[in-house]
Amino acid sequence: MTASGPDHVLPLPRRTVLATGAAGTALTATSLVAGEPTAEAARPGARFFRHGVASGDPLPHRVVIWTRVTPTPAAQPGSGKGPRVRVGWEVATDRRFRRVVRRGAFATGPSRDHTVKVDVTGLEPARWYYYRFTYRGARSRLGRFRTAPDHDALPSHVRFGVVSCANWQAGYFGAYRGLAARDDLHAVVHLGDYFYEYAPGQYGAGSDDADVRRHVPAKEVVSLADYRRRHAQYQTDPDLQALHARYPWIVTWDDHEVTNDQWSGGAENHTPGGGPNGEGDFRRRRARAHRAYDEWMPVRLDGTARLGDGDRLFRRLRFGQLLELSMLDLRSYRSELVSTPAVDAGVSDPDRTILGGRQLAWLKSSLSRERAQWNIVGNPVMIAPLGLGGLPDELIAPLNSFLDPVPRGRGHHQHRPVGRLHRRPQRDLRPPA
Repeated sequence: MTASGPDHVLPLPRRTVLATGAAGTALTATSLVAGEPTAEAARPGARFFRHGVASGDPLPHRVVIWTRVTPTPAAQPGSGKGPRVRVGWEVATDRRFRRVVRRGAFATGPSRDHTVKVDVTGLEPARWYYYRFTYRGARSRLGRFRTAPDHDALPSHVRFGVVSCANWQAGYFGAYRGLAARDDLHAVVHLGDYFYEYAPGQYGAGSDDADVRRHVPAKEVVSLADYRRRHAQYQTDPDLQALHARYPWIVTWDDHEVTNDQWSGGAENHTPGGGPNGEGDFRRRRARAHRAYDEWMPVRLDGTARLGDGDRLFRRLRFGQLLELSMLDLRSYRSELVSTPAVDAGVSDPDRTILGGRQLAWLKSSLSRERAQWNIVGNPVMIAPLGLGGLPDELIAPLNSFLDPVPRGRGHHQHRPVGRLHRRPQRDLRPPA
């Protein structure tokens, strides 16, 4: 997805969607088969840094960098074992780290699953940096990121790779490989379903009804240890590691980071209560999932609203005067799904919500400010009626409120990339008549 300034005027109507995402880049893949041993696995520091490196949420003067250290063989993800350790980190303006501009050490241990997450400050805007981590003399692989332009700057363009819905069991991550092979992006935007919670043999089997790759742990994830292990499994994928190291990511969650079809008080794929089939209290399960997400993802959970368990995700990032990106949370505040959207009168209830009142007010305020030429809204689900029961048709009323006209001056544009559908549609969104 590319947003262009006055130097690169797009020959498109202002309400036309332009998206360059994973689906359009998979053809650039190399011949490497995902999952094969690579040179990265043979690197001396690989035994300590098995889950790669990542960066995220780039601002003009700061960015989040991330890794996970395995200090002892017993300190496996989700095990709760292993010592407390200190991991060094460095940020430099060159690949050989001759010009280190920031460095420090981060204390981690079993309480945060030996993950390391640093919000690096004091950086220059619109600049590429390199980063790495160290432990006991061993170095992680090299990562890089680009900071956002200064708020007063007007870059000629900003280009994102847009991805969503990555299911380990359904196949390999060739689209990630295609994006990692490119050298023209500023960041990767992930619109949710970074992983799936299912047990082996559930959603996403291959054409022969067998999983292409099997999930770990070999069950549906429910406990904190389960969620940590599932995050860790995905972070061992070589194509995912390569794309994380290549560009900063801007992420939001959809439902499967917790469980299928979740809403504010429950989910389709959650059985409350105890007993052999019970999965406990949903809010506690969600809190465990969000804790693991915070530990394992290069993201700031410091938006403008709070969940009951203290987490918050929706936020905005600005790329100069050209682009402002609003990342939404369309799961944590939404109304319960109706069982039969096509016939249930509740589908048009004006009290139903998908954003929640505070997030909706925040979004409308941000779209009305016109601080940037482009307002990009990152949606985990399609913001359009589809006529496919179980999808956002059952939230027609909150959809209409989301599409209410927002004042826009001349030269200001809106674009809403979406995830979830496992397709590549394009829609011209218009407010209700």
